[in-house]
Amino acid sequence: MQSIFSNALSRTVAKHIDLSVTRRETLSWLTLLIMQHGTICLWRLAAYVASVAQTDSVRRRFYRFFQFVRLDSTLAAHVVVELLGLGGKPWVLAIDRTNWDFGKTTINILMISVTWNGMGIPLLWMLLPTAGNSHTSERTELLDRLRAAFPDMKIAALMGDREFIGDAWMAYLQRQNIPFILRLRENQHVLREGYAAMSIAAIARHLRIGERMVVKGCCRLGRHDETLSSPVRLVVMRLASGELLALACSGSARHALARYRQRWTIETMFGNLKTKGFALEATHLTDPDKLCTLLALLAFAVALTVKTGVAMARLHPIPVKNHGRRARSLFALGLHTLRKIFVAASPAQIIAFLGQLLSPKLPVKPLLALAFQ
Repeated sequence: MQSIFSNALSRTVAKHIDLSVTRRETLSWLTLLIMQHGTICLWRLAAYVASVAQTDSVRRRFYRFFQFVRLDSTLAAHVVVELLGLGGKPWVLAIDRTNWDFGKTTINILMISVTWNGMGIPLLWMLLPTAGNSHTSERTELLDRLRAAFPDMKIAALMGDREFIGDAWMAYLQRQNIPFILRLRENQHVLREGYAAMSIAAIARHLRIGERMVVKGCCRLGRHDETLSSPVRLVVMRLASGELLALACSGSARHALARYRQRWTIETMFGNLKTKGFALEATHLTDPDKLCTLLALLAFAVALTVKTGVAMARLHPIPVKNHGRRARSLFALGLHTLRKIFVAASPAQIIAFLGQLLSPKLPVKPLLALAFQ
């Protein structure tokens, strides 16, 4: 089964990433084993490789892979886009950070995800050199790389939390014609035509829980003329917690609140990369190049897992519990299905399944043919 998966994924990767046959095989082994065993611990994964080689030899092969292979995130993004069939479609993007400490080293990752079937998929990332929030220059560099890699892409919206605001940042997005929906802090001052500058908390002080308001006309963020942002639209809602959800939009604010809910997909994606899926935080890798290579493998694993979950949910919709949420996520369903396929399906069934999983198509028909689905 490992050889079947390795050969199939190697053919897909070879279209976008220039690696030797042996390196592509190692990449495929690692991607498969990460999905099967839910860990990125190399010395543990080495014991599961179906090879006559000694476990220590396989382990050294894994270590050499990370020592000599550099998987740039833009190259990995091309593989993800092909697997999900995103070409020619408008993309809903989210930008956010995840960080943790390993010993005295802080690992701080700035990432752009793409929403696909209601799930966040890693698309592009960079390792930040210091702890704390990202800078405008780092965000613009990441988006410039994305635009260079996909010059014909259509961005439906870019969403970000309260960290991702600032005059220079929003001005960049508007110059590049990138639609955005960014959350603002309650103490952010806003200048409206005919009014003195007021904080969002003051403007929306009358809102009760569940109520919303779209501020009439365009607004500028700031207090004084010399520090004002480019014009934006503003929509505010009072959440159940009592705090305000205030969004700055580059276009119409009518559907901004509904669309902004998709920003949460990048939070669940980080959970899938870490505690709910592949235990990214358990890595002992701290070198930025090696971490970027690991993230590329995890991007492939997340894309394949979610795609399998979406296909299985087409056949058997996930039950909705009394609290209104699904009994399991598409990621969890996909992970369970993949593991079952790899241990219970015949070689012919696996080949048919991978033929569609590793193409832009959803593998619904191959899953339908499996007796245990």
